[in-house]
Amino acid sequence: MVNVHKNQRLIWLAIPMMTGLIVPSLVIFYLEVFVGQIAPTVAVGNIWERQFSEGNNLFLLAVFGLIPFVALSAVCALASARLTPARLGCLGVGGLIGILALMVPGHFSVWYPLYGPGSMSSTAVVAFISIPFYCLVTLAIGLFAGWLVSLMPVFRKDPQQND
Repeated sequence: MVNVHKNQRLIWLAIPMMTGLIVPSLVIFYLEVFVGQIAPTVAVGNIWERQFSEGNNLFLLAVFGLIPFVALSAVCALASARLTPARLGCLGVGGLIGILALMVPGHFSVWYPLYGPGSMSSTAVVAFISIPFYCLVTLAIGLFAGWLVSLMPVFRKDPQQND
């Protein structure tokens, strides 16, 4: 029989990391297409070119933004030894929602002036240093909310047990 907890641990190690790597680029894609009125194919090309370009290194920005996602992966790895897969999923989803609830609007507010009306502050990029650390607070709130949801009877039953 396959160890469900081991598989769940691997899933909840990978999902936060993949999410953290693509969120900054997805925010930029959204802004380029829907605010800047740039064709989606051109927007994808722009983002691809900026991934490793000097002065725009979006990949480095995404790596620095992984801080709360690494913390979520660590919490899920530790919790996977004690929680059922359903409860671990609640914890992971709650943590992701907690992180994204601040990260997406934070990135949106920094990048929006480049594609919409207004001018971008020369110090706006400093927000990219603080956003991951602020997201640790919202991660904790999301984890707590996910843990509370996981206490519902529907999530507490272990599918491995036969009643």
